[in-house]
Amino acid sequence: MTPKLLLIRPLCAGDEPDFAEPLGLERLAGYLRAAGMDAVEVLDRRLYQRERRLGLGGPSFWQDVAALCDGEPPDLVCLSLMTEADVADALRVMSRMHARYPQARFQAGGVYVTTQPERAAALLPRDTILQRGEGEAALLALAKGASGPSVPLGPDDWAVAHRPQLLRYARLGCAVNLQTSRGCPGSCTFCATPSLPGELRRWTARRESLVVDEIQGVARRLEEAGLPPVFNFVDDHVGPLARLEHLADELDARDLRVAFSCEMRLAALIGQPRLRERLARLRARGLTRLFVGVESLNPRTLARWRKPYDVAALPEVVGALRAAGISLQTGYILWHAGQTLEGALGEARALHDLGLYTHQASVSRLIVFAGCAEAHDGATAEGYQAMGPAEEDFYQRFVARTAGLRARWTQAALRLPYAAGCAALGVGEADHAALTAELAGLNEASYRLLEEALRAALPHRSLGA
Repeated sequence: MTPKLLLIRPLCAGDEPDFAEPLGLERLAGYLRAAGMDAVEVLDRRLYQRERRLGLGGPSFWQDVAALCDGEPPDLVCLSLMTEADVADALRVMSRMHARYPQARFQAGGVYVTTQPERAAALLPRDTILQRGEGEAALLALAKGASGPSVPLGPDDWAVAHRPQLLRYARLGCAVNLQTSRGCPGSCTFCATPSLPGELRRWTARRESLVVDEIQGVARRLEEAGLPPVFNFVDDHVGPLARLEHLADELDARDLRVAFSCEMRLAALIGQPRLRERLARLRARGLTRLFVGVESLNPRTLARWRKPYDVAALPEVVGALRAAGISLQTGYILWHAGQTLEGALGEARALHDLGLYTHQASVSRLIVFAGCAEAHDGATAEGYQAMGPAEEDFYQRFVARTAGLRARWTQAALRLPYAAGCAALGVGEADHAALTAELAGLNEASYRLLEEALRAALPHRSLGA
């Protein structure tokens, strides 16, 4: 008999609005099953919580655990930890699982264990097996009774993710997450990735044909259930524009009509020949939404963060995306140790002029991740980078003042990507239009509030019109 493994995603302390499948665990399960470990189950505590909050029926998490394990106890219980906010529930799960199945061993992995191993070791039970880095080969060895360091796989060696609850997530409005590459070519000082060992941060891409193999299989399952095939590539950087075009060509060659979104570094778009034409072609083949990390419009801030790009070229990229009908979602960090009230006002105005201002940008603040170079400036108790007294006071007051607006904005913004994908496939166009209009109104209201508050905070300075 092969060992029995439970792969569990615990609950996150506090609210977690950005709900999606636990892709990391699903990929691990796919790899283990492909290697002959067929007694592998994926259980997501957050799925049960989300369905319960929506009043949907079905067994509880612990009822499913009993159904799976009371007759045949698990040999290994693995928990995936993204941040320290996952630890409290992980401890609850481990305690109860140990009481019910005392022979089971416990393993923990994920981003949190990889980037903060000492802290994880201090918080988790002493006999917990901690595994850093890519988990496929290491977890397979552990399940077979061996041990050794985590060995990263080449992207073409990844197995297709095992998605036992695909339709449950899709019915909750979740796009299907896919990873088409790993690593990131960036060296941003606000990110922990540059501090990882070279083999874990090096950008490498999976063959386009293998990516589309997975898309094709998942799309078939969705369509058979009457659900739209909406996908999201979760890569930190999907790659050069040409790679995205090759993916779209492969979809086209197989006559696959799907909607997809992805993340790309701004440097991959700036200076590209025939950008409008190429983006329009991608839009026709399913690209609905692109996430780009703009982060700052201040060249000095960008230099400090080691995130160089030509700010003057940004309007051309924005215009090309709009002309192609591709929605642009931008990452922006308005508040950080080097920010001033004058600087925040100038950047907010520039974002608004570009049509890129969002309420999220107005309250976005640099988080000090363990291992990132920006950690030297210190952090607040909440993990944000410390700011000057005037900026801290303003930020706290503005966040409190706009709490209601932020709640409405967040709910609409989280629904929009999936709605955009559905609309591109001819489903729910009215819902997409209504969400787009709602967000536009909330962003405009937020901008007026921010500009008014910043001007009031700087009454004795020359601020311009």
